[in-house]
Amino acid sequence: MSLPLIIFFERHWDIIPKAVMQKLLPKLEKNGYNTFCIEAPHNISSQEIFKRHHQGLKDDTLLEKQAKSYLRSLQLTKELSEISFTELASLIRLYVSSQHFITVAEKIKQLPASRMLKENFIEASKRSFMIKGIDINSKEYDHLVSLPLSERVVALDQLEIKRIETFSQHLIFLKNEQKKGVIFACGAKHAKSLISELKKYEEEGEVLYYFPHSPSRYDESLDDVAVLLEKNDGVLEGHTYCLTEETATLFAKRVVNDIGAKIIDHKKLEKKTSYFQYFIDCIRSPFHQGVYSGQAKGKGGEGSPPSSGIKSEFDKKI
Repeated sequence: MSLPLIIFFERHWDIIPKAVMQKLLPKLEKNGYNTFCIEAPHNISSQEIFKRHHQGLKDDTLLEKQAKSYLRSLQLTKELSEISFTELASLIRLYVSSQHFITVAEKIKQLPASRMLKENFIEASKRSFMIKGIDINSKEYDHLVSLPLSERVVALDQLEIKRIETFSQHLIFLKNEQKKGVIFACGAKHAKSLISELKKYEEEGEVLYYFPHSPSRYDESLDDVAVLLEKNDGVLEGHTYCLTEETATLFAKRVVNDIGAKIIDHKKLEKKTSYFQYFIDCIRSPFHQGVYSGQAKGKGGEGSPPSSGIKSEFDKKI
């Protein structure tokens, strides 16, 4: 049987899903998984994915360093990435850049998760995982991520259906074309649409999905986890877990246990199905009448019911 597809829904800036992934990858390898899918163009190689991520991380780290130098006089007690987005954007607007403060704040907020993703890539490569982009093509994707925040939000909504279809098609193809398992790190805003789309292809229980998150908020004025739960119309209820880096290891073990339980349930179902099919095959078999050697036909002649000494094909099978 094929292994269940695993999906980690996440807030892309949140370090917790990637911390769980770091703990989980060695366990997944032992359980037969070898493909790690991410939101990256489907038409670029894993080497190109690494190259792009490395360059982006390098640029954003330099940006953070420059911002810190401008803000040093404020003697901030938090890392810049830990500051609420609205407050961080305001500080950058006043002291760093009056034009690009939103973009700079975005990049700084996402840096810790980006650094952890690099660790995920290193661990996955060490375990011989294939890193696979399953998003829209590079031309469309690069244009999308280059847009200013307000324009990007509109474009994301316009491309949602196309992206979900692209995710699903690639996931199903990868799952069906190989004996190894597949895991996908996906933005939580896609949960309802993606799970709905996958149900068109997958039987119940073929997908395990989770929404692990930290207690932190992107902006202190908004409970973004509550917003995501509401927008996904209950799809993430019962699949949402507030974790710390300390509890990430235990959660990784829980995922492995869930995989094992799904495999056992699937084997039981296959066994029941095989018994049921055997029963159906027997019922559909023709009921040939026959007489044991040396035994006379019943007095009723042809057409009379067989005596207790006569066995049909069904009797022989059971």
